[in-house]
Amino acid sequence: MKKPGIITIAVLIILGMAGYAAAYDLVLVHGLTNKHQWSDSFLDKCLQTYGSGNVYAIYTDNSTNVWTRTINGRTMRYCGLNDYSSGDDSVATQAQLMRTKTQLLQQSHGLSTKFKIIAHSMGGLVSRRYIYNNPSTVAGLVTLGTPHKGSPLAYAGDWVDFFIGADAAVENLKPSWVTGTFNVQYPCPGPMADSGKIYTIGGDGDGWDCWGWGGELQVGWDILTMVYWTDSDGAVPRDADIISGTTFITRFWSYDHMELVTKSDVATKALQYVTP
Repeated sequence: MKKPGIITIAVLIILGMAGYAAAYDLVLVHGLTNKHQWSDSFLDKCLQTYGSGNVYAIYTDNSTNVWTRTINGRTMRYCGLNDYSSGDDSVATQAQLMRTKTQLLQQSHGLSTKFKIIAHSMGGLVSRRYIYNNPSTVAGLVTLGTPHKGSPLAYAGDWVDFFIGADAAVENLKPSWVTGTFNVQYPCPGPMADSGKIYTIGGDGDGWDCWGWGGELQVGWDILTMVYWTDSDGAVPRDADIISGTTFITRFWSYDHMELVTKSDVATKALQYVTP
């Protein structure tokens, strides 16, 4: 029997590398009520890294509508409604909705069996619960401005008024619940696939240019500064986005909570830690 030649070995290596590169798709999970939405420049960076058709945005509402968009010639896949009806339920409910949608996408729309996640804000808590509900399916997670220790703004009625109808979600953002219940039951990193890790990225707004969707981040920044005496990104206090069992990547100084999902350099940094 002839031994494989150099060309044959090279082809096998290339095919093996290609198979590895295609092992994981990327799932994006939004935050509270989807007020702060992924920008096209952020999504474009994800598509450049993962390739056309390999990036999925999940919205945690009751819709299972699957649709696509083209961004700079690459296909982006979505499941759910990209409006403000998403992300207003409890962490447990949103994690179950996420499970329903990932299963649908895997069965009929090409989502890989194991995948990686970039999650914003409350979406990071939802993703952590998802990891426990679905062991060995998530091979890596980067959280952007996730309140891993909760946010005191959940106690502040004036700020919460921006999120009418999200009572269950806001209850699950209170520091007493996040640190006293959630983090005890679901410590990081959880049952990850393929020795995957959880990474965290934070922001730190300046206040004077901390605006957000409708001025809520300015209100949040003022409350956290004047009442709780802490710097923040307008929604999450500094260092509340860091938790034991994860690896802190960086803090984007002068970026507010919304800019963590709109700035392309945030996407570039996050993608370095969740490669395909």
